Amino acid sequence: MYSSRQKKNHLIVVLGTRAQIIKMAPLLAELERRAFPYRLLLTGQHRETIAEILEEFGVQSLPQRLYNGPEVKGIRQAGPWIVRTAWSLWKMRKQWAPSPRADTVVVTHGDTFTTLIAAAVGWLSGTRVAHVEAGLRSFNWRHPFPEELTRRIVTRLSHIAYCPGEWACKNIYNQRLMVVNTGANTILDALRWAITQPMKSGTDSPTPYAVVSVHRFENLYSRQRMAVILETINDLACRMNVIVVLHPATRKRLAELNKLQELEANSNIDLRPRMTYVPFMQLISRSCLVITDGGSNQEELSYLGIPTLLMRAATERQEGMGENVILSEFRQDTIRNAISAASHSDNERGHRLPNHDPVNVIVDDLSARFPIQAEA
Repeated sequence: MYSSRQKKNHLIVVLGTRAQIIKMAPLLAELERRAFPYRLLLTGQHRETIAEILEEFGVQSLPQRLYNGPEVKGIRQAGPWIVRTAWSLWKMRKQWAPSPRADTVVVTHGDTFTTLIAAAVGWLSGTRVAHVEAGLRSFNWRHPFPEELTRRIVTRLSHIAYCPGEWACKNIYNQRLMVVNTGANTILDALRWAITQPMKSGTDSPTPYAVVSVHRFENLYSRQRMAVILETINDLACRMNVIVVLHPATRKRLAELNKLQELEANSNIDLRPRMTYVPFMQLISRSCLVITDGGSNQEELSYLGIPTLLMRAATERQEGMGENVILSEFRQDTIRNAISAASHSDNERGHRLPNHDPVNVIVDDLSARFPIQAEA
């Protein structure tokens, strides 16, 4: 097992959601390959399948959990969890950020509540904060909410910004922080690895199918948006088989709305529990259409070239826009046109994975800024 006992821990990586784990797992694996010591702290924002995802990517370092309660699956749980997790991270700051604290860098990722907690506590503790996937903007604080506000705040708290492309870099060049262009998001490294793995069972079908994966609170807890999403699923099921991926929060909300049994009764709808990264990527890479509200999915599907209907009012990402990704804005005409186009498609997809290597760009930069030192 990978061990960093012989080295000083310059690097503290704080993650909490599955999307963060997926995007950062290739970076963690590369740190281990280079014997660069780091400490992985998990906030517990998501708990289910985290260990399996780390194992999929071959990450060997044992994480330390800041919160051991149930996974955050609703808005009511989020408030108490944020307070407990932030306090736990602050209370143990002398352990993960020994003096001099300027020699420690807290690496955070994306735009989640975990991102905000890590950046805020790292900044208040006097460490340097590195933000991976920095610079993404929708320029509308309401959409996506609260992610757009989170990114703006974290930019203010960060010292190093790892931006996935020149467009993202330009959004924060006027800020007082070091900007590094990684060329693409680290999700590219994860995707490139995942699609080369042996096929998992249940990730393909001889008949055309679509995949639906929605889980954002702003959608789940809006009756109007959920009505549009459910109508879209039923309309699509009249044309082809539909695989609906049930995230725990999605299953819970569908049950509350008394819609779960209705979906189960439709023979053209296949309800499946949320899966780990490799089988999910293999599943969507062979689909005719993906309906999603995930920003990470937008990036992955732009590389895969799969027609994508993004169930959002706005997006902070540029990948695939004007090409294979359609922003629904919850407009019925936009949704109908996307479904009709996918129904008449020949299903010939081409993977367009760029040659960028964002993980190595980040690790090279961290290695230059924080050279490994042996303990005295």
